[in-house]
Amino acid sequence: METLELINEYIKRHADNPPESLTMESRLDGIGIDSLALLELIFELEEKHGINVPNDVPMPETVAQLVELIEKFKPVSVNLKI
Repeated sequence: METLELINEYIKRHADNPPESLTMESRLDGIGIDSLALLELIFELEEKHGINVPNDVPMPETVAQLVELIEKFKPVSVNLKI
């Protein structure tokens, strides 16, 4: 699943007033994702998808910044052949 799809699914489940459409320019606070919901999203991604976001990283304000953050810290898949 693509990063934007993951974010969109989370927002549909957790936002107070999810938007009809989500754009990269959408502000997280404008679509019902406050700081607590953002932390919950990051924890969920860490747990389910192996993403490891350091605590000292500034929190994103837009969907584009959130996508960038997730892409930066997602695990690199490795294919090993023996």
